[in-house]
Amino acid sequence: MKTYEIEITASEQMIDITPMVNHYIAEKRLKKGLVQITVPGKTSAVMISINDDRRMEREFFNKVNHLMPKYDGMMFTGWTTSSVKAALFGVNESVMVEQGSLVLDAVQSVYLVEFQGPGKRCFFISGFGSELDVDEKAEIPDALAQQFKIHENQKEEEARMIEEMRREWRENHPEAESEE
Repeated sequence: MKTYEIEITASEQMIDITPMVNHYIAEKRLKKGLVQITVPGKTSAVMISINDDRRMEREFFNKVNHLMPKYDGMMFTGWTTSSVKAALFGVNESVMVEQGSLVLDAVQSVYLVEFQGPGKRCFFISGFGSELDVDEKAEIPDALAQQFKIHENQKEEEARMIEEMRREWRENHPEAESEE
């Protein structure tokens, strides 16, 4: 088991801890098995979520706070609200490891989520399974590589569609270009 400490700088914050989990896997030379991430705080949680949208953190907390607001008008709803939020998301997350790599999609990360910062928080990582041989390198499993390729193709198609819509809009609104 390894302990990590993180500085929380806001009252609510999502911190991508995937690099630390990957470092643990590399350090332990874990080839195939599981890693368990646990955050022992009463106002913290650990979860897997998307990592490809810069608005994710803001939208996540907006939605959670809509369901469980900190304030009811001008009245504080109590210190337990952040603990209830953390309990709903959970203090543990298990992630499979295959060929020395986390079994996560290209657009997924492991996050430590804090509902009542700032301050220092710690979390623990533990793992079990088989180890890489001395001369063996971690690699992305074939199934994940195929999934990554699908996402890459989707992003390319999305970019192509956006450009096509922009071109079509410019063609239908020539006066907008003359204003620029």
